[in-house]
Amino acid sequence: MRQARSLGLERRLENDDAIQWVKSCSVPTHLALACASAAGGQCAVASVLAAADSVIRGACRALVTAPLSKEAMHMAGYSYPGHTELLSDLVGQRPVRMMLEHAYLRTVLHSIHLSLRDAIDALCADKLMQTLRIADQALSRLLGRKPALLLAALNPHAGEAGAFGREEIELLSPCVAEAQAQGILIEGPLAADSVFARAWNNPQIDAVIALYHDQGLIPIKLLGMDLGVNITLGLPFVRTSPDHGTAFDIAGKGIAREASLLAALKAADHYSLKQAYEHGAEGASAVQS
Repeated sequence: MRQARSLGLERRLENDDAIQWVKSCSVPTHLALACASAAGGQCAVASVLAAADSVIRGACRALVTAPLSKEAMHMAGYSYPGHTELLSDLVGQRPVRMMLEHAYLRTVLHSIHLSLRDAIDALCADKLMQTLRIADQALSRLLGRKPALLLAALNPHAGEAGAFGREEIELLSPCVAEAQAQGILIEGPLAADSVFARAWNNPQIDAVIALYHDQGLIPIKLLGMDLGVNITLGLPFVRTSPDHGTAFDIAGKGIAREASLLAALKAADHYSLKQAYEHGAEGASAVQS
């Protein structure tokens, strides 16, 4: 490994740890810029796997992934919808959930890469309880205390006592009651058009559980994609990434902003350093480039 001297990331993080890079594969000289390709997808996946292996072996204490082209990954023969599913498979198909973190709001997604109809059809008590437990356990480790959670409702006005849907009565409320009986600090279901405002910049609320992709990501991205961080909950290590895609349309133009990547690096450093001190170990952060 060596200290990074590219992309302006030679700066040190707040605790003065140096960012380090792991060379995972040779990038072909003919690789086209800003264009999805099988070769590009192969290099990207090889980079992710090498960085993850460094963390699993204990050589590093956190994984930070750069944006990944799903099209390129699929062209290379990998069928995963994205990083989250790839990393879950790598660690033995552990159930994981995506959490988006902003300076003033955290949102945990119950489902991610599903159509809205499929996301609604897939709602069930077992999976929802799994989401609540993952959020509770993972945030307990990240924060060092029990997190306070809110569950967003599925229907308008949280179903309006069944007038706009019965999921809140028949599924969501019983799951909240069961979670509370298990010691999880959670309230809900609460109307999705107001639950995020309640959690915004509220030190008494640690995260909102959103039931599908856009329900949770719209408020986060409205706050500003430059400061959003994607954190995978349920992995045996800390993994973060920027809250944006590859942006091939601006590649090579010198106008891309690095703020979200730096936020992801700082979040990975902060959370993994906290856990490293708790376990009496330290290490560097593995970065997928």
